Amino acid sequence: MLRFTEYINESLQRAYQIQEATNNTQIHNVLVATGQVGATTSESEPRVANIKKLSAEEFIELIKSTFPEVDDVRIILPKDAGSKSGSFDTFIFTLDGRERSAVLAGEVKGRGSSSTVVQEVSWLLVLSAMYVDSKSELIEVMKDQTAYQRVYDETGSALTETKVDGLVAWLFNKSQKKWLESHIGQCTQFIKDYPTPALYFRKDKSKLPIVDLAKKIFSTSVPDQKFDKDKWNPADVWLEYQEVPTFNTLSELNNYLEDSISGKISGILGVSLKLGTNKVNTINMKGNRPEYEVTDFNLTFGDLFAQSVSSKYSGNELEGYSVTYRVFDASATSLIRGEAQKKKSLAAHGKVFLKYMDFLLGRGRIEKTVEAVKGILVKEEKKWKGSYNARNPVDGRGMYSFTAKGKQAFAKIKRTWPLLQKDSEMMKYGTAKAVGSASNLVDQYKKLGLEEKEFLDYVAEYAHIKKLKEVDMQTRVSVRFQTIMLGVLLSAIKTKSKENLYRVALGMLLYGKSESDWSAPHLKAQ
Repeated sequence: MLRFTEYINESLQRAYQIQEATNNTQIHNVLVATGQVGATTSESEPRVANIKKLSAEEFIELIKSTFPEVDDVRIILPKDAGSKSGSFDTFIFTLDGRERSAVLAGEVKGRGSSSTVVQEVSWLLVLSAMYVDSKSELIEVMKDQTAYQRVYDETGSALTETKVDGLVAWLFNKSQKKWLESHIGQCTQFIKDYPTPALYFRKDKSKLPIVDLAKKIFSTSVPDQKFDKDKWNPADVWLEYQEVPTFNTLSELNNYLEDSISGKISGILGVSLKLGTNKVNTINMKGNRPEYEVTDFNLTFGDLFAQSVSSKYSGNELEGYSVTYRVFDASATSLIRGEAQKKKSLAAHGKVFLKYMDFLLGRGRIEKTVEAVKGILVKEEKKWKGSYNARNPVDGRGMYSFTAKGKQAFAKIKRTWPLLQKDSEMMKYGTAKAVGSASNLVDQYKKLGLEEKEFLDYVAEYAHIKKLKEVDMQTRVSVRFQTIMLGVLLSAIKTKSKENLYRVALGMLLYGKSESDWSAPHLKAQ
């Protein structure tokens, strides 16, 4: 990994001596002063140029080493809710108690589906080659037909000599040193654990026989739910020691995969791959599943029109875990979904759907109830003119209005919102800069209890101050109404049974982590 402290030059030191970075311009300037990223045409934007083609991991390390108080950096993909760019990743972090962001503009090393495929297929090729001969020059053994003819790529086809030459050229490029070292370390450990080579080394794809079988029998364990391959088994590659047997239930298939991992049979191994060293761990095995226990659960609300709400967990094996509920396409008509995350972890663990919460409840109508308050709820009547005056809103009325559905949604929120507000154990306030007359978050959320015209005044005021377009405000109002309604419903569950709330909350997190009761045993190379 790059030693970023080596690049802290005199310019950066002077910047620290003058003052700490407290706004986007200073964040831009201090990052540029490291010499690892370049300036952009507009320094007022939290955007820097990726002149050295840093990976996402390297840019996160640069942020942390440049701003020592930052301990957690989250990535938002282009065009996702909260993104500052339609083309590049946005990196979110907290500095001086406030949420900040930086966009890394330009090519990101190691990013993209094509590079991911290369990483995964090359891992299979290295593994197959090391089974053939682990003592000779790896680059030569990888080109041996005995090694590559049993490796199948993303198309389902066996590797050709031409494809192998490309994989070798990629892996032995100096810029891929980390991946080469990771592959060798993990494959060495893998062969120690499983000394017999498989018949087929396959890159994961949607039409693999084992995936088709799981999809066919999924409903035997999880009725009324849509099959999500990665929630069942997040394997990136498969090692097949035999043809896929036939099973009638998902439990039977999962037991077969567990027996394969434990060595009771020579069956099929699914392996999830991460850049790492030499670790190969078992996941979702009955004997070593973590004993998760939720002892506290709450929702943290930030700015009134922020586009997400985060659910925080406390309890055994749950330190740092959360599920953030938001939309993933910045559309007001989309239903919120959750995303499981762990603090200080680069990658999100996976999506969580409200319909699964209904499944966990066994009777729920959470999805339909939340869905009832989403959509195009407000519309802009005319542009804001002048400045906002809370005591005399001369231009304040009529800037925004409710649609017919918006009136209904606001009435529901206004009626049910107090139920969540009273639940201080469930609802927590985060940190955010106040807008206009609202001095803090508590004051902001009191706007939900106002009459329609007064609430719409605040919508217009907020849009004016934040310089947001109509479509942006439509998304923000829709998302916030949805997250409020979700909070109301979760609070109602807690009122009846705190244990039931904790059970449902844990189920949602484990779904996102691909560790549900019905998720398949697999290996993780990291």
